[in-house]
Amino acid sequence: MNRPANRGFTLLEVLVALAIAAVGLAAVSKALYQNIEVADRLEQKMVATWVASNHLSELQINREYLLSGSTRSNRKMAQREWRIEAEYTPTGDNQIVRVDVSVYEGDTEDRAAAKVFGFLSQPLN
Repeated sequence: MNRPANRGFTLLEVLVALAIAAVGLAAVSKALYQNIEVADRLEQKMVATWVASNHLSELQINREYLLSGSTRSNRKMAQREWRIEAEYTPTGDNQIVRVDVSVYEGDTEDRAAAKVFGFLSQPLN
């Protein structure tokens, strides 16, 4: 009597296939996590740049500035709290001052999420 040939996978073959699948899934999940981190950082930088540009525009419109020194303020945008630091530096012209605006997310972050600069002039009377 002839025995039919065994068909199917051995336990060792199944374990090897599972190990290969696990390594592949781990690599995919790591790549997805890194993409999420990059997207969050890009969003933070984009919104921080908006906050800095808005602050600089408000200073230019309101013509409120110092001849030298710095100011700090807070804003809420995109459901996040932002700390704004503006540093005023005199230029060669007494009517114009340079403003460097740095924006930080929250009160704890030490590295600026965005920096912009511009020039403000005294209003003509």
